[in-house]
Amino acid sequence: MKLGIDGWRLVGRRAGVGRYLANVVSELTPELTHGFERVSVYTPKPVDRVADQMPDHIRNVVLSPEMRMLLWSNVRLGPLTTDDVLFCPSYTRPLVTRARTVVATHDMVYRVRPDLFPRSARFYNRIYEWSDRHATLIVTDSEAVKDEIVHYCRVPASKVRVTYLAPPPMFVPLPASDPKLGDIRRRYVGGAVPYFLFVGKITGRRSLPLLLDAFARMKQRTGLDHRLLLAGAGTDSPELVAASRAFGVEQDVVHAGFVPDELLNAVYNAATALVTGAVYETNSLPVMEAQAAGLPVVCLRNPGMIEITDGAAAMYDRADADAMCEAMMRVAEDEGHRQDLSARGLVSAARFSWARCARETIAVLGEAATL
Repeated sequence: MKLGIDGWRLVGRRAGVGRYLANVVSELTPELTHGFERVSVYTPKPVDRVADQMPDHIRNVVLSPEMRMLLWSNVRLGPLTTDDVLFCPSYTRPLVTRARTVVATHDMVYRVRPDLFPRSARFYNRIYEWSDRHATLIVTDSEAVKDEIVHYCRVPASKVRVTYLAPPPMFVPLPASDPKLGDIRRRYVGGAVPYFLFVGKITGRRSLPLLLDAFARMKQRTGLDHRLLLAGAGTDSPELVAASRAFGVEQDVVHAGFVPDELLNAVYNAATALVTGAVYETNSLPVMEAQAAGLPVVCLRNPGMIEITDGAAAMYDRADADAMCEAMMRVAEDEGHRQDLSARGLVSAARFSWARCARETIAVLGEAATL
């Protein structure tokens, strides 16, 4: 049997799905993939095998030219590959393929919160749901998402498998005396100043204006000298800079944009807490990474966040600025609370590993080959 993997998300700067796929592929040892005589990762241009820690037995097959993901998947990947099983890690499968397909669906936000998307997004929604209904099997990141897939896509629960994501091994606690922490504070917030941290790609569900509003209220109510560091693609956009100005916190918000992986562990360790203003989040790599680094997490209480944090987070019960502000204030002012969240977060993060995720994913792919 031959296994193919859609590697489009490995090209260029990587957000959530790209990082997910890179971590899974790096764990696909010969022993793990022995049920497949050949494993191929298909990309529109070559990837850096060394940087990605791609095992030697996995082929990187280039199907040029570069195109938008859906177009490339349907005019290059689907028609040109002859594998028995095709793993599609980003919500969609080709409309036409010879292979049995396993689709990774990471959330159902477009159905749970359609108000966060323009009407034009309905085209993609239909493709996502078609892909889930026509996939041989589906993998997802939490039981909370599995329930939503079954409900909205009208597929049997027996078709959906949960394979939990994980923080990479690079995310670990650093001692407070580590000079890297001082370097990070000088680089991003101008010196020995405490800061709250947001990490992630900017999308409507992550509600950065809500976070800015909550941060502004915290500053007004407490007078604390904390700053807010926004890290991730798009966090340096003119719109977010204007929003921080509108909330009166322009001088205290740092719009860092993309932060390279080699700095992220120190960025987590130097912060007071990770704060996510997401109004819908059933899983979050930054939340897992923060807990693995010993950083407290502030997030909205919902089934997905309870599941992946094991409840070891400062959760607020409603998606409004006052509730988030109160949670941030307690974390900032109560050292004992921070230490408790840090300790329990480390225990939560230890439940997950990319080796486990890869092992469970390969098991699903092998199962698909027999159906």
